[in-house]
Amino acid sequence: RLQKVMPVNCLSILTLMLHPSATQKHVYIIDVHTLGGLAFNTSGKNGSFFDVRNDSDALYAHFNIALQGVEDVQLMENASRRSGASKRFLNGLVKCVKYDAAIGYRLFRSWNQAKFDGELLFDPKWAGGSYQVFNLRPLPTKITAYCIGDVQYLPHLRDVYWGKLTAPWKVKVAEETKNRVLQSQLPGYQPCGSDSALGPWQDNETIIGSFWNQHDSLEDPWDDWQAENDDDWFDTRDDNDYEDWTRVPWQGPPS
Repeated sequence: RLQKVMPVNCLSILTLMLHPSATQKHVYIIDVHTLGGLAFNTSGKNGSFFDVRNDSDALYAHFNIALQGVEDVQLMENASRRSGASKRFLNGLVKCVKYDAAIGYRLFRSWNQAKFDGELLFDPKWAGGSYQVFNLRPLPTKITAYCIGDVQYLPHLRDVYWGKLTAPWKVKVAEETKNRVLQSQLPGYQPCGSDSALGPWQDNETIIGSFWNQHDSLEDPWDDWQAENDDDWFDTRDDNDYEDWTRVPWQGPPS
């Protein structure tokens, strides 16, 4: 997981989780701001990202690194849904952890609070927030916790979603992941394009038909929050999930 320093779009840190086994998980925060290209002098494969697009864009633009053999957990989640209607919009990391990390209400609230505490320090929409906080050394404790939160549940989420996919869908996910990487390397790539919220497998007739046939059994596809009548644990209107992009002002990439 890479953190960019806006608005100059410089890479600051890379958060890497190594998990050689289910019980062994180690998180490393790599100082790209100080090391520069030396941070990427070891080749590897089979890495997992959550929405690889902007990370791929940054690596290619700044260090000429073309990702290969990577997986995109966000695409796995979208492909694992049962109907065309439910695949219309992508989910952000918050929603995936909330519903699929199997950590329970209290751990989710603690994790989400750590994410919010980090955003207070770096997001300019909050008083005093600045992306330059990622360049402070030593890295503030709340920023460290924020970065760890980006990756700590990815192995579990990856296994959950991958296990739900049929063989044909696994092929589709692999192909679309490659396509995301290639598109992110094009000169005209827009990191915050208006279509970034849409799932890649779109068929209008399938989506419309599935919507009317299964609407009663699905969560409202627009995920419209109502303070007095909401069945979610913790679903504020600014939780920065992709679905929110269709109705609220732009808040930056999903957390």
